[in-house]
Amino acid sequence: MGAAPERTEAGGRGRPQAPTRDVPRGTVRFTPMVRLTKREAFDACQALANADRFLTRAGRKAEASALGDLFELFEERLSAGSQ
Repeated sequence: MGAAPERTEAGGRGRPQAPTRDVPRGTVRFTPMVRLTKREAFDACQALANADRFLTRAGRKAEASALGDLFELFEERLSAGSQ
């Protein structure tokens, strides 16, 4: 049997990925900054607002409040660049 194939980035091409040590399988690594298009940001805010309303109607006040807080954070960060 031959050696295991070298792991590479998506599609099997490109430079080899660094081995993952001491990182549980399925762990997501985030970059320090996330960039969204205006449409993506709008869609995210719309989804948060819709879920907030749905949870409020369902009587899930704590969950609705958490989504409302996240929406406010998004709104604050998105409007900070326009000041």
